[in-house]
Amino acid sequence: MQSKLVFVVALFVLAGLGPRGQTSDTPTNLISSPSTDDYPQHPIKVIVPFGAGGGSDTFVRILQKAIEENDLLSQPIVIINVPGAGGSIGSRQVMEAAPDGYTLMCLHEGIITAKYAGSTDYGPEAFEPIAGTGEVGTVIAVAKNASYTDLNDLLSDAAARPEQVVFSANIGAPSHFAGLMLESTKPGARFRFTQTGGGAKRFAALAGGHIDVSAFSFAEYMQFKSAGLRALAYCGETRHPAAPNVPTASEQGFDVINSIMQFWWAPKGTPPAKINAFANVLENSLHIGHVRERLAAIHTDPVFLTGNGLRQSLAEREKRIASIAQRELTKLPDFPNWALGAVVGLSLIVAFQALPSRNRNSVPGKKIETDRIEYQLHTGLAIAAVGLTGLYVFVMQAHWVGFRTATALFIFGLGLLLTRLNVKQFPILAVVAIVMSIGLYLAFTKVFAIALP
Repeated sequence: MQSKLVFVVALFVLAGLGPRGQTSDTPTNLISSPSTDDYPQHPIKVIVPFGAGGGSDTFVRILQKAIEENDLLSQPIVIINVPGAGGSIGSRQVMEAAPDGYTLMCLHEGIITAKYAGSTDYGPEAFEPIAGTGEVGTVIAVAKNASYTDLNDLLSDAAARPEQVVFSANIGAPSHFAGLMLESTKPGARFRFTQTGGGAKRFAALAGGHIDVSAFSFAEYMQFKSAGLRALAYCGETRHPAAPNVPTASEQGFDVINSIMQFWWAPKGTPPAKINAFANVLENSLHIGHVRERLAAIHTDPVFLTGNGLRQSLAEREKRIASIAQRELTKLPDFPNWALGAVVGLSLIVAFQALPSRNRNSVPGKKIETDRIEYQLHTGLAIAAVGLTGLYVFVMQAHWVGFRTATALFIFGLGLLLTRLNVKQFPILAVVAIVMSIGLYLAFTKVFAIALP
Protein backbone atom coordinates (compact mmCIF):
# COMPACT_ATOMS: atom_id res chain seq x y z
CA MET A 1 0.00 0.00 0.00
CA GLN A 2 2.76 2.43 0.91
CA SER A 3 4.47 1.82 -2.44
CA LYS A 4 1.23 2.66 -4.25
CA LEU A 5 0.96 5.92 -2.32
CA VAL A 6 4.52 6.81 -3.29
CA PHE A 7 3.67 6.02 -6.91
CA VAL A 8 0.67 8.38 -6.92
CA VAL A 9 2.61 11.25 -5.35
CA ALA A 10 5.53 10.67 -7.74
CA LEU A 11 3.17 10.75 -10.70
CA PHE A 12 2.02 14.24 -9.82
CA VAL A 13 5.51 15.47 -9.07
CA LEU A 14 6.67 14.27 -12.47
CA ALA A 15 3.68 15.97 -14.09
CA GLY A 16 4.61 19.21 -12.35
CA LEU A 17 8.25 18.93 -13.42
CA GLY A 18 7.33 18.36 -17.06
CA PRO A 19 7.76 20.96 -19.81
CA ARG A 20 5.37 23.86 -20.11
CA GLY A 21 2.50 23.02 -22.41
CA GLN A 22 2.02 24.67 -25.77
CA THR A 23 4.53 27.44 -25.39
CA SER A 24 7.71 26.83 -27.30
CA ASP A 25 9.67 23.90 -28.66
CA THR A 26 12.88 25.92 -28.38
CA PRO A 27 15.50 24.99 -25.77
CA THR A 28 15.79 27.73 -23.18
CA ASN A 29 19.48 28.23 -23.88
CA LEU A 30 18.56 29.84 -27.20
CA ILE A 31 16.82 32.70 -25.42
CA SER A 32 20.06 34.23 -24.21
CA SER A 33 21.92 33.72 -27.46
CA PRO A 34 23.57 37.04 -28.35
CA SER A 35 23.53 36.38 -32.08
CA THR A 36 20.46 36.40 -34.31
CA ASP A 37 22.29 36.17 -37.64
CA ASP A 38 21.20 32.54 -38.03
CA TYR A 39 17.58 33.14 -37.04
CA PRO A 40 15.51 31.09 -37.54
CA GLN A 41 17.16 27.75 -36.86
CA HIS A 42 13.92 25.77 -36.75
CA PRO A 43 10.22 26.30 -37.60
CA ILE A 44 8.41 29.34 -36.21
CA LYS A 45 5.04 28.77 -34.57
CA VAL A 46 2.41 31.41 -35.28
CA ILE A 47 -0.60 31.24 -32.97
CA VAL A 48 -3.90 32.29 -34.53
CA PRO A 49 -6.25 32.57 -31.53
CA PHE A 50 -9.33 31.73 -33.60
CA GLY A 51 -10.64 28.72 -35.45
CA ALA A 52 -9.44 27.59 -38.85
CA GLY A 53 -11.19 29.18 -41.83
CA GLY A 54 -11.98 32.52 -40.18
CA GLY A 55 -10.83 35.93 -41.36
CA SER A 56 -7.64 36.00 -39.29
CA ASP A 57 -6.73 32.43 -40.19
CA THR A 58 -7.28 33.09 -43.91
CA PHE A 59 -5.11 36.22 -43.80
CA VAL A 60 -2.22 34.50 -42.03
CA ARG A 61 -2.30 31.53 -44.42
CA ILE A 62 -2.08 33.84 -47.42
CA LEU A 63 1.15 35.30 -46.08
CA GLN A 64 2.44 31.91 -44.94
CA LYS A 65 2.06 30.45 -48.42
CA ALA A 66 3.77 33.42 -50.05
CA ILE A 67 6.68 33.31 -47.59
CA GLU A 68 7.28 29.61 -48.25
CA GLU A 69 6.84 29.78 -52.03
CA ASN A 70 9.27 32.68 -52.32
CA ASP A 71 11.83 31.35 -49.81
CA LEU A 72 11.60 34.46 -47.64
CA LEU A 73 12.48 32.38 -44.57
CA SER A 74 14.96 29.54 -44.19
CA GLN A 75 12.51 27.69 -41.94
CA PRO A 76 8.77 27.05 -42.33
CA ILE A 77 5.99 28.85 -40.49
CA VAL A 78 3.66 26.52 -38.60
CA ILE A 79 0.18 27.93 -37.97
CA ILE A 80 -1.52 26.74 -34.81
CA ASN A 81 -5.19 27.59 -34.26
CA VAL A 82 -6.01 28.09 -30.57
CA PRO A 83 -9.66 29.22 -30.46
CA GLY A 84 -11.60 30.06 -27.34
CA ALA A 85 -12.57 32.94 -25.04
CA GLY A 86 -12.51 35.51 -27.85
CA GLY A 87 -8.81 34.95 -28.55
CA SER A 88 -7.73 35.11 -24.91
CA ILE A 89 -6.63 31.48 -24.64
CA GLY A 90 -4.23 31.78 -27.57
CA SER A 91 -2.92 35.20 -26.56
CA ARG A 92 -2.17 33.98 -23.04
CA GLN A 93 -0.16 31.09 -24.44
CA VAL A 94 1.99 33.51 -26.43
CA MET A 95 2.32 35.93 -23.53
CA GLU A 96 3.72 33.12 -21.38
CA ALA A 97 5.92 31.59 -24.10
CA ALA A 98 9.69 31.82 -24.15
CA PRO A 99 10.81 35.13 -25.73
CA ASP A 100 13.03 33.41 -28.29
CA GLY A 101 11.37 34.47 -31.52
CA TYR A 102 9.90 31.04 -32.23
CA THR A 103 6.39 31.55 -30.82
CA LEU A 104 4.54 34.50 -32.37
CA MET A 105 0.92 35.54 -32.78
CA CYS A 106 -1.34 37.37 -35.20
CA LEU A 107 -4.23 39.11 -33.43
CA HIS A 108 -6.18 42.22 -34.41
CA GLU A 109 -7.73 44.88 -32.13
CA GLY A 110 -9.18 42.07 -30.07
CA ILE A 111 -6.02 42.26 -27.98
CA ILE A 112 -7.10 45.78 -26.94
CA THR A 113 -10.86 45.27 -26.67
CA ALA A 114 -10.43 42.16 -24.50
CA LYS A 115 -8.47 44.25 -22.00
CA TYR A 116 -11.07 47.01 -21.76
CA ALA A 117 -13.94 44.56 -21.68
CA GLY A 118 -12.37 42.83 -18.69
CA SER A 119 -11.89 39.54 -20.55
CA THR A 120 -8.15 39.68 -19.84
CA ASP A 121 -5.96 41.53 -17.37
CA TYR A 122 -3.40 42.43 -20.04
CA GLY A 123 -3.22 44.17 -23.40
CA PRO A 124 -0.64 45.24 -25.98
CA GLU A 125 1.77 46.25 -23.23
CA ALA A 126 2.30 42.56 -22.38
CA PHE A 127 3.80 41.82 -25.80
CA GLU A 128 6.40 43.09 -28.25
CA PRO A 129 4.62 44.47 -31.35
CA ILE A 130 6.17 43.24 -34.60
CA ALA A 131 4.08 44.80 -37.36
CA GLY A 132 0.61 45.82 -38.50
CA THR A 133 -0.34 44.10 -41.75
CA GLY A 134 -3.58 44.37 -43.65
CA GLU A 135 -6.55 46.52 -42.72
CA VAL A 136 -10.25 45.99 -43.34
CA GLY A 137 -13.08 48.41 -42.60
CA THR A 138 -16.23 47.82 -40.56
CA VAL A 139 -19.83 47.95 -41.77
CA ILE A 140 -22.96 48.49 -39.66
CA ALA A 141 -25.61 46.32 -41.29
CA VAL A 142 -29.15 45.03 -40.89
CA ALA A 143 -31.31 42.46 -42.63
CA LYS A 144 -32.52 43.33 -46.11
CA ASN A 145 -36.12 43.74 -44.97
CA ALA A 146 -35.34 45.83 -41.87
CA SER A 147 -37.23 49.12 -41.44
CA TYR A 148 -34.08 51.16 -40.76
CA THR A 149 -32.86 53.20 -43.72
CA ASP A 150 -29.82 54.88 -42.13
CA LEU A 151 -27.96 55.33 -38.86
CA ASN A 152 -30.25 58.11 -37.69
CA ASP A 153 -33.27 55.77 -37.89
CA LEU A 154 -31.39 53.08 -36.01
CA LEU A 155 -30.05 55.27 -33.23
CA SER A 156 -33.29 57.22 -32.83
CA ASP A 157 -35.06 53.92 -32.23
CA ALA A 158 -32.33 52.83 -29.78
CA ALA A 159 -32.86 56.12 -27.89
CA ALA A 160 -36.65 55.86 -27.95
CA ARG A 161 -36.58 52.21 -26.85
CA PRO A 162 -33.47 51.76 -24.68
CA GLU A 163 -32.12 48.20 -24.63
CA GLN A 164 -34.86 47.00 -26.97
CA VAL A 165 -32.85 47.14 -30.21
CA VAL A 166 -30.71 44.00 -30.22
CA PHE A 167 -27.09 44.44 -31.33
CA SER A 168 -25.32 41.15 -32.01
CA ALA A 169 -21.60 40.91 -31.27
CA ASN A 170 -18.76 38.93 -29.83
CA ILE A 171 -18.79 40.46 -26.35
CA GLY A 172 -15.43 42.07 -25.67
CA ALA A 173 -14.36 41.81 -29.33
CA PRO A 174 -14.10 44.60 -31.96
CA SER A 175 -17.70 44.02 -33.13
CA HIS A 176 -18.91 44.76 -29.59
CA PHE A 177 -16.91 47.98 -29.35
CA ALA A 178 -18.18 49.09 -32.75
CA GLY A 179 -21.68 49.01 -31.26
CA LEU A 180 -20.52 50.84 -28.13
CA MET A 181 -18.91 53.54 -30.27
CA LEU A 182 -22.10 53.87 -32.27
CA GLU A 183 -24.48 54.24 -29.32
CA SER A 184 -22.14 56.75 -27.65
CA THR A 185 -22.81 59.21 -30.50
CA LYS A 186 -26.53 59.51 -29.72
CA PRO A 187 -27.68 60.73 -26.27
CA GLY A 188 -29.92 58.14 -24.66
CA ALA A 189 -29.25 55.42 -27.22
CA ARG A 190 -28.70 52.02 -25.64
CA PHE A 191 -28.50 48.75 -27.52
CA ARG A 192 -29.16 45.39 -25.95
CA PHE A 193 -25.96 43.53 -26.73
CA THR A 194 -26.12 39.80 -27.21
CA GLN A 195 -23.39 37.23 -27.67
CA THR A 196 -23.80 35.50 -31.02
CA GLY A 197 -20.42 34.56 -32.44
CA GLY A 198 -18.60 35.11 -35.72
CA GLY A 199 -19.78 36.91 -38.82
CA ALA A 200 -21.58 33.90 -40.30
CA LYS A 201 -23.52 33.30 -37.08
CA ARG A 202 -24.42 36.97 -36.77
CA PHE A 203 -25.72 37.05 -40.33
CA ALA A 204 -27.79 33.92 -39.70
CA ALA A 205 -29.28 35.58 -36.61
CA LEU A 206 -30.13 38.68 -38.65
CA ALA A 207 -31.70 36.65 -41.45
CA GLY A 208 -33.73 34.71 -38.91
CA GLY A 209 -35.03 37.87 -37.25
CA HIS A 210 -33.41 37.08 -33.90
CA ILE A 211 -31.38 40.30 -33.78
CA ASP A 212 -31.74 43.79 -35.26
CA VAL A 213 -28.28 44.98 -36.19
CA SER A 214 -24.60 44.03 -36.06
CA ALA A 215 -21.11 45.08 -37.15
CA PHE A 216 -19.34 43.15 -39.88
CA SER A 217 -15.96 43.41 -41.51
CA PHE A 218 -16.20 44.75 -45.03
CA ALA A 219 -15.18 41.34 -46.35
CA GLU A 220 -18.05 39.70 -44.43
CA TYR A 221 -20.47 42.32 -45.72
CA MET A 222 -19.49 41.63 -49.33
CA GLN A 223 -19.79 37.91 -48.69
CA PHE A 224 -23.33 38.09 -47.27
CA LYS A 225 -24.63 41.06 -49.25
CA SER A 226 -26.32 39.02 -51.96
CA ALA A 227 -27.89 36.75 -49.33
CA GLY A 228 -29.81 39.60 -47.74
CA LEU A 229 -27.43 41.80 -45.76
CA ARG A 230 -27.95 45.56 -46.10
CA ALA A 231 -25.40 48.16 -45.01
CA LEU A 232 -26.43 51.28 -43.10
CA ALA A 233 -22.94 52.76 -42.88
CA TYR A 234 -19.28 52.15 -43.58
CA CYS A 235 -17.07 53.08 -40.62
CA GLY A 236 -14.10 54.35 -42.61
CA GLU A 237 -12.88 57.87 -43.21
CA THR A 238 -14.10 57.74 -46.81
CA ARG A 239 -16.45 55.50 -48.75
CA HIS A 240 -15.09 52.13 -49.78
CA PRO A 241 -14.43 51.95 -53.54
CA ALA A 242 -16.05 48.51 -53.71
CA ALA A 243 -19.28 49.89 -52.20
CA PRO A 244 -19.54 53.53 -53.34
CA ASN A 245 -23.26 53.69 -52.54
CA VAL A 246 -22.75 52.96 -48.83
CA PRO A 247 -22.28 56.26 -46.94
CA THR A 248 -19.83 56.58 -44.10
CA ALA A 249 -20.97 57.07 -40.52
CA SER A 250 -19.27 60.48 -40.54
CA GLU A 251 -21.30 61.58 -43.56
CA GLN A 252 -24.44 60.80 -41.60
CA GLY A 253 -23.29 62.93 -38.67
CA PHE A 254 -21.94 60.20 -36.40
CA ASP A 255 -18.24 60.26 -35.53
CA VAL A 256 -17.48 56.54 -35.72
CA ILE A 257 -14.20 55.42 -37.30
CA ASN A 258 -13.59 51.73 -36.91
CA SER A 259 -11.38 49.27 -38.76
CA ILE A 260 -9.60 46.01 -38.07
CA MET A 261 -5.86 45.59 -38.59
CA GLN A 262 -3.97 42.33 -38.26
CA PHE A 263 -1.18 42.90 -35.74
CA TRP A 264 1.72 40.52 -35.16
CA TRP A 265 3.06 40.00 -31.64
CA ALA A 266 5.97 38.35 -29.84
CA PRO A 267 6.39 37.57 -26.14
CA LYS A 268 7.75 40.39 -24.02
CA GLY A 269 11.52 40.41 -24.06
CA THR A 270 11.98 38.94 -27.53
CA PRO A 271 15.26 40.31 -28.99
CA PRO A 272 14.69 43.34 -31.28
CA ALA A 273 16.87 41.80 -33.98
CA LYS A 274 14.52 38.83 -34.28
CA ILE A 275 11.47 41.08 -34.28
CA ASN A 276 12.95 43.22 -37.06
CA ALA A 277 13.95 40.15 -39.05
CA PHE A 278 10.42 38.75 -38.99
CA ALA A 279 8.91 42.18 -39.70
CA ASN A 280 11.08 42.41 -42.84
CA VAL A 281 9.78 39.03 -43.99
CA LEU A 282 6.17 40.19 -43.53
CA GLU A 283 6.84 43.41 -45.44
CA ASN A 284 8.45 41.55 -48.32
CA SER A 285 5.53 39.14 -48.53
CA LEU A 286 3.07 42.03 -48.90
CA HIS A 287 4.89 43.23 -52.01
CA ILE A 288 4.29 39.96 -53.87
CA GLY A 289 1.77 40.36 -56.66
CA HIS A 290 -0.45 37.37 -55.97
CA VAL A 291 -0.60 38.29 -52.28
CA ARG A 292 -2.05 41.65 -53.17
CA GLU A 293 -4.50 39.93 -55.49
CA ARG A 294 -5.63 37.58 -52.73
CA LEU A 295 -5.98 40.43 -50.25
CA ALA A 296 -7.97 42.44 -52.78
CA ALA A 297 -10.30 39.46 -53.17
CA ILE A 298 -11.04 39.53 -49.43
CA HIS A 299 -11.23 43.36 -49.45
CA THR A 300 -8.19 43.83 -47.23
CA ASP A 301 -5.85 46.77 -47.81
CA PRO A 302 -2.18 45.63 -47.90
CA VAL A 303 -0.96 48.24 -45.42
CA PHE A 304 2.22 47.68 -43.44
CA LEU A 305 3.23 49.41 -40.21
CA THR A 306 6.30 49.03 -38.03
CA GLY A 307 8.39 51.17 -35.72
CA ASN A 308 6.94 54.56 -34.79
CA GLY A 309 4.06 54.21 -37.23
CA LEU A 310 3.01 50.95 -35.59
CA ARG A 311 3.25 52.34 -32.07
CA GLN A 312 1.27 55.44 -33.04
CA SER A 313 -1.48 53.38 -34.65
CA LEU A 314 -1.74 51.13 -31.59
CA ALA A 315 -1.84 54.13 -29.26
CA GLU A 316 -4.60 55.80 -31.28
CA ARG A 317 -6.69 52.64 -31.43
CA GLU A 318 -6.29 52.00 -27.72
CA LYS A 319 -7.21 55.60 -26.90
CA ARG A 320 -10.33 55.36 -29.05
CA ILE A 321 -11.38 52.07 -27.46
CA ALA A 322 -10.57 53.23 -23.91
CA SER A 323 -12.68 56.35 -24.40
CA ILE A 324 -15.83 54.28 -24.78
CA ALA A 325 -17.69 54.21 -21.50
CA GLN A 326 -18.45 50.52 -21.50
CA ARG A 327 -21.55 50.05 -19.43
CA GLU A 328 -22.06 47.11 -17.13
CA LEU A 329 -23.32 44.01 -18.86
CA THR A 330 -25.05 41.08 -17.23
CA LYS A 331 -22.37 39.37 -15.15
CA LEU A 332 -21.91 35.65 -14.95
CA PRO A 333 -21.37 34.11 -11.53
CA ASP A 334 -17.75 33.85 -10.45
CA PHE A 335 -17.31 30.34 -11.76
CA PRO A 336 -13.51 30.16 -11.37
CA ASN A 337 -13.77 30.80 -7.62
CA TRP A 338 -16.71 28.43 -7.40
CA ALA A 339 -14.60 25.77 -9.09
CA LEU A 340 -11.68 26.42 -6.75
CA GLY A 341 -14.03 26.12 -3.77
CA ALA A 342 -15.36 22.82 -5.12
CA VAL A 343 -11.80 21.52 -5.55
CA VAL A 344 -10.88 22.43 -1.99
CA GLY A 345 -14.13 20.99 -0.66
CA LEU A 346 -13.65 17.72 -2.53
CA SER A 347 -10.11 17.46 -1.23
CA LEU A 348 -11.28 17.96 2.36
CA ILE A 349 -13.90 15.24 1.89
CA VAL A 350 -11.22 12.87 0.60
CA ALA A 351 -8.95 13.78 3.50
CA PHE A 352 -11.77 13.20 6.00
CA GLN A 353 -12.64 9.86 4.46
CA ALA A 354 -9.00 8.83 4.63
CA LEU A 355 -8.55 9.75 8.30
CA PRO A 356 -8.19 6.70 10.56
CA SER A 357 -10.87 5.79 13.03
CA ARG A 358 -10.00 6.43 16.68
CA ASN A 359 -11.92 3.31 17.66
CA ARG A 360 -9.91 0.85 15.60
CA ASN A 361 -7.29 0.31 18.28
CA SER A 362 -10.02 -1.10 20.55
CA VAL A 363 -11.40 -3.68 18.09
CA PRO A 364 -10.99 -7.15 19.64
CA GLY A 365 -8.57 -9.42 17.84
CA LYS A 366 -6.65 -6.66 16.11
CA LYS A 367 -2.94 -6.80 16.55
CA ILE A 368 -1.32 -3.61 17.78
CA GLU A 369 1.20 -3.62 14.95
CA THR A 370 -1.52 -3.97 12.29
CA ASP A 371 -3.47 -1.11 13.84
CA ARG A 372 -0.38 1.07 13.85
CA ILE A 373 0.34 0.41 10.15
CA GLU A 374 -3.28 1.05 9.20
CA TYR A 375 -3.32 4.25 11.21
CA GLN A 376 -0.17 5.47 9.47
CA LEU A 377 -1.57 4.58 6.05
CA HIS A 378 -4.81 6.46 6.59
CA THR A 379 -2.96 9.44 7.97
CA GLY A 380 -0.73 9.38 4.91
CA LEU A 381 -3.75 9.31 2.59
CA ALA A 382 -5.26 12.32 4.35
CA ILE A 383 -2.00 14.25 4.06
CA ALA A 384 -1.68 13.18 0.42
CA ALA A 385 -5.15 14.57 -0.39
CA VAL A 386 -4.23 17.97 1.02
CA GLY A 387 -0.83 17.91 -0.65
CA LEU A 388 -2.38 16.89 -3.95
CA THR A 389 -4.63 19.93 -3.88
CA GLY A 390 -1.72 22.23 -3.18
CA LEU A 391 0.31 20.65 -5.98
CA TYR A 392 -2.59 21.01 -8.42
CA VAL A 393 -3.02 24.71 -7.62
CA PHE A 394 0.74 25.29 -7.86
CA VAL A 395 1.06 23.49 -11.21
CA MET A 396 -1.84 25.50 -12.63
CA GLN A 397 -0.37 28.77 -11.38
CA ALA A 398 3.03 27.90 -12.86
CA HIS A 399 1.42 26.77 -16.16
CA TRP A 400 3.70 23.73 -16.28
CA VAL A 401 0.95 21.70 -17.92
CA GLY A 402 -2.39 22.62 -19.47
CA PHE A 403 -5.69 22.73 -17.61
CA ARG A 404 -6.99 19.47 -19.07
CA THR A 405 -3.88 17.46 -18.22
CA ALA A 406 -3.52 18.88 -14.71
CA THR A 407 -7.23 18.46 -13.95
CA ALA A 408 -7.35 14.88 -15.27
CA LEU A 409 -4.36 13.91 -13.11
CA PHE A 410 -5.85 15.67 -10.09
CA ILE A 411 -9.24 13.94 -10.39
CA PHE A 412 -7.55 10.60 -10.98
CA GLY A 413 -5.39 11.09 -7.91
CA LEU A 414 -8.33 12.04 -5.70
CA GLY A 415 -10.20 9.01 -6.97
CA LEU A 416 -7.32 6.77 -5.98
CA LEU A 417 -7.33 8.22 -2.50
CA LEU A 418 -11.10 7.85 -2.16
CA THR A 419 -10.88 4.18 -3.17
CA ARG A 420 -7.92 3.62 -0.82
CA LEU A 421 -5.60 2.92 -3.78
CA ASN A 422 -7.80 0.14 -5.16
CA VAL A 423 -5.98 -1.00 -8.31
CA LYS A 424 -9.15 -2.54 -9.74
CA GLN A 425 -10.68 0.95 -10.00
CA PHE A 426 -7.85 2.33 -12.21
CA PRO A 427 -9.73 2.02 -15.58
CA ILE A 428 -12.93 3.58 -14.25
CA LEU A 429 -11.05 6.39 -12.53
CA ALA A 430 -9.08 7.12 -15.69
CA VAL A 431 -12.22 7.42 -17.82
CA VAL A 432 -13.97 9.61 -15.24
CA ALA A 433 -10.91 11.87 -14.93
CA ILE A 434 -10.57 12.35 -18.70
CA VAL A 435 -14.28 12.99 -19.28
CA MET A 436 -14.54 15.46 -16.37
CA SER A 437 -11.39 17.38 -17.36
CA ILE A 438 -12.55 17.77 -20.97
CA GLY A 439 -16.08 18.66 -19.86
CA LEU A 440 -14.84 21.33 -17.45
CA TYR A 441 -12.50 22.75 -20.08
CA LEU A 442 -15.29 23.06 -22.65
CA ALA A 443 -17.66 24.56 -20.09
CA PHE A 444 -15.18 27.23 -19.01
CA THR A 445 -13.88 28.14 -22.49
CA LYS A 446 -16.96 27.73 -24.67
CA VAL A 447 -19.84 28.58 -22.35
CA PHE A 448 -18.33 31.02 -19.88
CA ALA A 449 -15.55 32.37 -22.18
CA ILE A 450 -12.90 32.01 -19.47
CA ALA A 451 -9.27 31.82 -20.57
CA LEU A 452 -7.53 28.73 -19.22
CA PRO A 453 -3.90 27.61 -19.57
